[in-house]
Amino acid sequence: MHESYTTFMLICFLLTITPGADTALVLKSSLGGPRKSFVMTTLGICAGLLFHATMSSLGLSAILQKSSQLYHLIKLLGAGYLIYLGARALFEVHSHGTTEEDLDAPQSDRADFSAFAEFRNGLLTNILNPKVAVFYLTFLPQFVNVQGHVLIQSILLSTVHIAMSFVWLCLIGSFVAYFRTQLTKPLFKTAIQSITGLALIGFGMRLAMSKA
Repeated sequence: MHESYTTFMLICFLLTITPGADTALVLKSSLGGPRKSFVMTTLGICAGLLFHATMSSLGLSAILQKSSQLYHLIKLLGAGYLIYLGARALFEVHSHGTTEEDLDAPQSDRADFSAFAEFRNGLLTNILNPKVAVFYLTFLPQFVNVQGHVLIQSILLSTVHIAMSFVWLCLIGSFVAYFRTQLTKPLFKTAIQSITGLALIGFGMRLAMSKA
């Protein structure tokens, strides 16, 4: 079992550091809001992961795997939400731009910041992604000892992955926040937010066109 858990940790680590929609969302949050806004986004992402992990542990997410219509409906909703976030990011950066006054203004005074909105974005991005549910449903059982308490083991294994995701995304957000002065120069910020917006749209389209 020790070797099994080591393998699980390694696979989780590799999956966690692989860039995806969550990474793009945290980058967008780090550049577009107060310095700690990425923490709320990350908490939302982890809450979404916890939701799917719990459903998987209880066996409820098996419905998604067996009901193709429900799976595709949720997949399209999730893809649409990612595309919406990406399109909004592109619209904001290219319609409003970024001025030196915006960069000098206290981050806490920005009226457009909402901790709830940042949390919601992270939460919905994951809850509306049925691939996360299927991932937990098919991946975790490989490392569960059927002779032990399956539910507790599943939740503990899920918690390990969620904790890794939280730490990794916070590290990314902290890095961006630390170098915010350089990263938020108008031209550089426009380029990064444009790339991030396009990445979110790309992840959304890939999710929509995926067959499973």
